[in-house]
Amino acid sequence: MFNERIFSVGITKFQINNFDNQTLCKQVEYFCTNPHNKTVNKRDMGLDNPHLIELNKVVLQQSQLILNGLTSNPNVEVYLQRVWGNHNVNENICSPHVHRESFLSAVYYPKSTDGRIQFYSPFTDAILSHVPVIADKYHEFNSSQHTVYPKTGWLILFPANLLHVVLPSKEERHSIVYDIGVK
Repeated sequence: MFNERIFSVGITKFQINNFDNQTLCKQVEYFCTNPHNKTVNKRDMGLDNPHLIELNKVVLQQSQLILNGLTSNPNVEVYLQRVWGNHNVNENICSPHVHRESFLSAVYYPKSTDGRIQFYSPFTDAILSHVPVIADKYHEFNSSQHTVYPKTGWLILFPANLLHVVLPSKEERHSIVYDIGVK
């Protein structure tokens, strides 16, 4: 086993209890109603949407905390690039993808009982590509993926270039997704 960690990929996840999730779900449904417009730009919820003001503040605050933990440069700050909604299964999020033009991505779940987002390690396959892995216990050195099971009210932030996929839900799932930049 390795005895020193030299690189790491982090995510932030936590529960938010004071949002009107019912209204946020209605907003997601409103912006996802046209079955022919499943592309992100057609599901844009608008950063100036009055129903998102408090969520926007939390996403900005948490994103800035992550940035501050990575750099001591006081001249950089985060900003929200765009926001869109997903309701149940959208085909374009059910394949592995990244958000190339962004620093971070954030997902808030106003409703999720069986949601799953799976992240893929950028490192593991490189070292294990020559070794058949049979493990009693998976950990950060021998796992190629990590699944998070978000519940209603969860906010998850992660590096935008971290390969991930949203797995199909059997039950109703609403999510509000942000791309976050740095200026």
